[in-house]
Amino acid sequence: MNLLLHLEFFIAVAEEQHFGRAAARLGMTQPPLSQGVKKLERELGVTLFHRGAKGVRLTAAGQSLLPDAVDLVARARRFTESARRRGTAERTLRLGVMPKVPTALVADLVATVRAATPSGRVEVTIAPSVELIDQLGSGAVDVGVVEHPALVEPLVGGDVVALPLTLLVPATHPAAGHDPCELSRLGGLRLASPPRADGPAAYDLQGDVFARLGMDLDVVHAPDDRWALASVAAGHAFALTADPELTAPGVRRVRPDTESLRLRLRCLRAAAGDVPDDVLDAAAACIARFAATPGGPR
Repeated sequence: MNLLLHLEFFIAVAEEQHFGRAAARLGMTQPPLSQGVKKLERELGVTLFHRGAKGVRLTAAGQSLLPDAVDLVARARRFTESARRRGTAERTLRLGVMPKVPTALVADLVATVRAATPSGRVEVTIAPSVELIDQLGSGAVDVGVVEHPALVEPLVGGDVVALPLTLLVPATHPAAGHDPCELSRLGGLRLASPPRADGPAAYDLQGDVFARLGMDLDVVHAPDDRWALASVAAGHAFALTADPELTAPGVRRVRPDTESLRLRLRCLRAAAGDVPDDVLDAAAACIARFAATPGGPR
């Protein structure tokens, strides 16, 4: 028998002096409450209530035992709350970040989340947005930074923050001589990009920008910026990056001539998780500070 649960039944009936009102207070129906009190009486070997048509009243034994029951339940609650606080203070927060997030921002996010976490311990996972959303739902990740738009219900999310994107083009391509660069000048180059499966909605949103210009892009899969940079340096592709430091010999950084191309990021946590909102808020503020860097990512 769950003694604490049945003691809560006893206390509610004693204070309400009515099984119906006690059941409503506990968020349950009357029959299991009545059965639970009877079970407690059998377990203790005493009668706790005089039952009548107008309600119930405590027996002498019930009056004697009620203060101890109240104290025991209160102490159990204090114990549980203390254990949970200790667990929160000692836990390692698991942060998930999608691969397009710039390296410097990832480091800043880790430092920010670490400062907002009681234990100061953070583990980092780099994974596509779709995987991070699944891991948030399963509890494998506590806080995730994913690309927007994405199907995130029933997760809890902060505001969407948009980071400007820069074009990476081969230095020998004609587009390298134009800053800002019209997207139509990228002809003959493939787009080095993560696969659509990593984030279908965001992938399609980006594709629509090029489609409106009549551009039917040939995509070469590049899981992260390192792969994308290599493809650009090889001279057969262009890429988009939010990293203000990403470059290499043979690669030119130029601004796109449209503001429609953005890396839209959102911080998420599980709806039923125990991650405080201030941790989520701190992570979102960190991304917003990065986006507001004077001059923007170039």
